[in-house]
Amino acid sequence: MLYGIDISHYQGGAFDLRRTRAEGFDFAFLKATDGTGWVDPQFGRNLGEARGAGLLVAAYHYQRGNASAAAQVDTITRTVPRDMPVVLDVEKGSGNLTLTRDIIGRLRGAGYTVPLTYIPRWYWRDTLGSPSLDGLPPLWSSKYPDMKGGYASQIYERVPANYWDGYGGAGVEVLQFTSSATVAGHTPVDSNAYRGTREQLAALLGTNPAGTPTPPAPPAPPAPPAAGTYTVKPGDTLSGIAAHFVTTVAALVQANGIANPDRIYAGQVLQLSGGAPSGGRRIQIRPGDTLSGIAKQYGTTVAAIAARNGIANPNKINAGAWLTLP
Repeated sequence: MLYGIDISHYQGGAFDLRRTRAEGFDFAFLKATDGTGWVDPQFGRNLGEARGAGLLVAAYHYQRGNASAAAQVDTITRTVPRDMPVVLDVEKGSGNLTLTRDIIGRLRGAGYTVPLTYIPRWYWRDTLGSPSLDGLPPLWSSKYPDMKGGYASQIYERVPANYWDGYGGAGVEVLQFTSSATVAGHTPVDSNAYRGTREQLAALLGTNPAGTPTPPAPPAPPAPPAAGTYTVKPGDTLSGIAAHFVTTVAALVQANGIANPDRIYAGQVLQLSGGAPSGGRRIQIRPGDTLSGIAKQYGTTVAAIAARNGIANPNKINAGAWLTLP
C-alpha cells in the first residue's frame, strides 16, 4: 500500500514536501491549471519540491464545461512539462464526458500521458447519469469514511474494502479516502491510497520510479501514413483517432466526408488516410494497453508482436515503450 497527497495553492506556499516524503508518502498529485488561462500559483514550486523530495508526481487540471477542449489543452501545454503525467479533475461545473474525451485525445496527441481520470462517484451518478466510462483512463476516485482527522494511515484503517469498487465499467486505481489528514504539520490535507508497489505506480503514471524526470526517449522513426479502416468506439474523438494513427483531423474529415468533426458515433467505420500497410509501423504503448488488445486492434497476434519485438513476457509491457508491428 502506498500513500499520497493532492495539494494546490489552498495549502499555501510553505508545504514541506521533503518532510512529506520522510513521513512515508510516495506520491503527490499537484494542481496545475483550471479551465482556460488559470494557473495554480504554487504549481511550479510544488513540482520542484516534490521531485526534489523523490515523490512520484502528476499534474491535475480542473475541467470546466464552459470552455473548449482546445483552449483548456492550450492552458495545460503552456504550464505542465511534457514529461509529467496529466490527470483530468471532472466534477462540479466540469460538463460532460464528450469534453473529457476530447481533452484527453488532444493531450495524448500533444505527447502527454493521461493515466487516470478523477470522476467522483457522486458526479458520475447524480450529474452525468451513470454513463459508461469505456475508453477513459482508470479512476482516481474519492470516498471518505468520516470527516475525523488524524494521520493518513490511521484514517485508512477505517476505509471499507468496497470503497475500491469501480463504476461505469472502470476500475479504481487510486482512492482519495480523506480530506482531513495531518501531513508534514499541515491539516486538513487530502490523502490518497494506491494498492500496489512504487514500481507499479510509476508504470501506471508512465514515469520514473525514482521520482525524477524520465530521460527523453530517443525519437521514434517516422511512422508511415495510416491505412485501412477503423471502427469508432464509445468515447473516441476524431482528434484522438488522428493522434493514434499518426494522421490529422483534416485528413480524416476529407477522407470520410465528415461535415462536423465534433460529431462521430460508435460503430462508424472511418477510412484512414494514406496507403501504407500496418506491418513495420511503430506504435507507442499507452497506459492500460495490453498486448492482446493491441494485437486485436491491428489484426495480428500476441505471438507475432512478441517475436518481432523480442518480448520475453507478453503480460508485461511498459507504457511509453515503442512496438514495431509485424
